[in-house]
Amino acid sequence: MMKRIERTSRIILIMVVVVLMSGCFKKSNEEKEKAADVVAQTEPVESTVLPTGHKVDTVKIGYVDVTGGGVLSDMLGVARDQGFIEEELSAIGVKAELVPMTGAGPAINEALAGEHLDIGVLGDVPAVIGKASGIDTQIIAYSGLNNGASLVVGKDATYDSLEDMKGKKIATQRGAFMHRTLQYMLNDVSLKERDIEFVNANAQDSAELLVTGNVDGAVVGGVTLTRLVEQGFKVICDYREHPEWTAGSYVIARTEYIEENPDIILAFVRALVKAKELCEQEKDTLLDQWVSTGESEASYEYLYPNYDNYYTLGSSEATIQNGKNTLQFLLDNKLIVEGFDIEKWENATFYTEAFKELGEKQ
Repeated sequence: MMKRIERTSRIILIMVVVVLMSGCFKKSNEEKEKAADVVAQTEPVESTVLPTGHKVDTVKIGYVDVTGGGVLSDMLGVARDQGFIEEELSAIGVKAELVPMTGAGPAINEALAGEHLDIGVLGDVPAVIGKASGIDTQIIAYSGLNNGASLVVGKDATYDSLEDMKGKKIATQRGAFMHRTLQYMLNDVSLKERDIEFVNANAQDSAELLVTGNVDGAVVGGVTLTRLVEQGFKVICDYREHPEWTAGSYVIARTEYIEENPDIILAFVRALVKAKELCEQEKDTLLDQWVSTGESEASYEYLYPNYDNYYTLGSSEATIQNGKNTLQFLLDNKLIVEGFDIEKWENATFYTEAFKELGEKQ
């Protein structure tokens, strides 16, 4: 009987020891977990993983349509017409709508502000104006420094230089990159905007005003410029002789849309990277795209003799400095009242990831 009692007592003692040890281990683990939490809070680890997912199944992309024909003659057109945009977006169940904007950059700004567009491809001047005016956007890619505008006058005009334009009517679009180019032209010959009669009109209307004789000159670029040249109108101030006047374009997106639909943004940028690769590997790709819209091969070579008007996508010292110059131009001309940090405007996440995934170099 005594042996049975002793054996029972030993079993109870062992159970008590086990319970006490278990409690100690539990307490020790809890303390380790708390310590780990403290370390995690004081030493954050930078995440390299992109956010994923999307809340919508469409993306609206606005682009400048200077001719009113709804054509796309640049690398965005290549991305669309080669099927890269559809390929990337359909893979995640999303449909893209490319929206031509005859009102150019200012119209794109208005549509982004009203959430009628999600992404915009537009010139640096209107893009910076929009950002400074409170439209919450981010640069998701750069189109490069490919925009130039020249001063064109009538076929039979007797004036041959910019100095001769003092007091004359010159049309261009206020708040667009052509406006900044006009300022550069005037500064180059020590004139001010008040020394001319400024007529505010978009590129298409500026050309029409010149053709009908309602203005003495027009500052235009791209197909609007080449069409006037082909008709015999005279260029008296040629941007091609002044590479420092060349302007850039941005691919921007609404911040809210980016945050809610990172998959869509990445897919769209991947499509641009694919188009860039094609344009770099096959020299005639952008020429063929240009001609497919009804423009002549000669007009393309007039504007882009090096066949290099593809998007850079990534930023560079030149694109950043161009943005800063644009900001200063707008402040100096009181077209905006407050500046911002150009470099913080850029979101390099998506083009960096797209280049990495596709094995391309920036």
